[in-house]
Amino acid sequence: MHFLLVNRYYGGSHVPTGRMLWDLGQELRRRGHEVRVFTSGDTYVPSESGGPSAGEESILRLWTGGSRRLFSWVLFWLQVCLRLPLAKWDRCIVLTDPPFMIWAAPLARLLRPRRRIYWWTMDLYPEALVAHGMLKAEGWAHRCLRWLNDIGLRSTTGVICLGQGQRARLRTYKHFRDSSDFACVVPPWDNRLIPCVPRQQNRFLAKYGWGPKRVALYAGNLGEAHCFRELLEAAREFQHQGDQKWMFVFVVRGASKARLQAEAAGLANVAVLDYQPPELTADLLWAADVHLITMSDGWQGIVVPSKLYGVIKTEAPVLFIGPPEADTAEAIRTHGWGKVLPIGSSGKAVAASLEELLSQGTGRNKRSDDQGCVSIADFVCRE
Repeated sequence: MHFLLVNRYYGGSHVPTGRMLWDLGQELRRRGHEVRVFTSGDTYVPSESGGPSAGEESILRLWTGGSRRLFSWVLFWLQVCLRLPLAKWDRCIVLTDPPFMIWAAPLARLLRPRRRIYWWTMDLYPEALVAHGMLKAEGWAHRCLRWLNDIGLRSTTGVICLGQGQRARLRTYKHFRDSSDFACVVPPWDNRLIPCVPRQQNRFLAKYGWGPKRVALYAGNLGEAHCFRELLEAAREFQHQGDQKWMFVFVVRGASKARLQAEAAGLANVAVLDYQPPELTADLLWAADVHLITMSDGWQGIVVPSKLYGVIKTEAPVLFIGPPEADTAEAIRTHGWGKVLPIGSSGKAVAASLEELLSQGTGRNKRSDDQGCVSIADFVCRE
């Protein structure tokens, strides 16, 4: 079969959607299918190349005009809508970068109605716009965008969700069919090799002189879907106690980075850094004594932080601050990967949880078999 994969990123190490789509493309090729990719030449980190070369898949890099995200989204979306009906493919998988790619589904099947198209929901729009406060829930714009999503859903063959919370939100759409034939849940994964880096050999810790410190690490995107107030309150609590052992390290990009830097000013036990080179990934993740993941209220089921599935390859526990019903919280509780605290927890509660997780030791139940790409390939290859 001929597969077409559509997403603004493909390959690379810093963008989870690109990494996971690359894994899926490789799995489909291993099964003997032909794989073509519509992506862009954008890179999340300037020092990183735009992903794999065309020698491994047939990759069409669409021009998206540079770094302005909204402009890039619109250009990519328009080009895909024009090319999708004419391209050669039997089955197509569209992701959610840019948002609303599902609207292209009716166009995609215009010339050959029997072709199959699947929607892989990395995040949900317009729900994200409501959670962000940009749209009013059930306002005219929100209803219009949902109606367009429903038109797209009517033309899709199936949907791949990241969690049960996301699936529950999709159930509110008229044309979402809540059956195993139409929808499957596949949590994010991280197939990168992240070998153990002993503390005394850790280049990231040595670079910043944090070898003797206890490191609470937040590594990844820090956008509107993520909170950080509770973490800064914990840093202040440790300062108030005179405890200089803990270091809160944020290795981040995203819409909230500047605000974090402003609010963390003056806190000697907080460091805000840019993304690190790919060759330091293992050193960075193994530098943590406790990994930090957060989610703002109202974002459960809209986003599912993929960073969890990289950090669990280390021996450090995870502290999640966010809605207790979020898919991430459920995964941490189910597998014993760490602890969950609600939004609004005090600095004292967060500080105490960090100490508790540290005292419980390491080497607990971690997931090592990242077979998400296999599950998705099984789903989209069915006859």
